[in-house]
Amino acid sequence: MERVGNVWRVRPGKAEEYRRRHATVWPEIDALLRAAGVQRYTIYLWGDLVFSHLEVPDYAELVRRFNGDPVAQRWEHEMGDLLEYPDADPDTGWPERLVEVWSL
Repeated sequence: MERVGNVWRVRPGKAEEYRRRHATVWPEIDALLRAAGVQRYTIYLWGDLVFSHLEVPDYAELVRRFNGDPVAQRWEHEMGDLLEYPDADPDTGWPERLVEVWSL
């Protein structure tokens, strides 16, 4: 099981809207993440800073499936006006994966 952390930013003044949109994540996105093997996925917001942590058997496969899904593309379009990905992976468009240093 891979544990994956990512960090990105919400555009200035958009944190409350980011929270509001995540209050009702589309069931199709939930189903897509689960079908790709995601066991846990948590997103934290601290000011304009977003941190996510997920557990999935194969992160590369999750990214491939998510990026190739039309519902996921609509979700990303809906969220795109709120987010900044300063260190996005040029191949996937996803935030650069954090380096795990320690886990209990």
